Amino acid sequence: MTSPPAPAPPPPEALRGRYPRELERTWQPAGAPAVTIRPVRPDDLDLERRFIESLSPQTLYQRLQYFATSASERDLARLLDLDYYDRLAVVGVTQDAAGETFVGVSRYARIPGTRRAECAIVVTDSWQGRGLGSELMRTLGVAARARDIDWLEGSTLAENARIANWGRRFGFSVHTEPNSGGLVVVRIDLRELAPAGA
Repeated sequence: MTSPPAPAPPPPEALRGRYPRELERTWQPAGAPAVTIRPVRPDDLDLERRFIESLSPQTLYQRLQYFATSASERDLARLLDLDYYDRLAVVGVTQDAAGETFVGVSRYARIPGTRRAECAIVVTDSWQGRGLGSELMRTLGVAARARDIDWLEGSTLAENARIANWGRRFGFSVHTEPNSGGLVVVRIDLRELAPAGA
């Protein structure tokens, strides 16, 4: 007697609006506290605000392309407006006696009507260079692929050589956009991305 076939996975569209608990995991970097990697939730407002306020002016400018040192309520509402399908964000969280702290966030927003999405990643200054950005981007890529997104693309400033070099190591193609004043565009084919934790 044969076993019944396993149920088919739900179609990607069925993931819309459902918190993706399957993306939650713990990452243990060498010589540093454990980091919980999970999707951003609507109740993360205060953590998101404190994260942005903790970034250095240089990181704010190079990663977010503005000089503000705090986020408005409208900015925060936009960052937390996630449907876990067309718009999704993944965060790295550390825990200590004072509570939870965001140390890095990666996010995507689908380009309407396509299988492409714009992405961004920001890691707090004290965690840059430790591998957190790669862990967050792998998790974001896995989530995007499960939601019918084949390509992630983003942009950075030409003077931000560090993120451009990281993008090349991670697998992004990197090129300067013509007539953009030096804007660097990065793109990755998620169908070739290694799984998170690999």
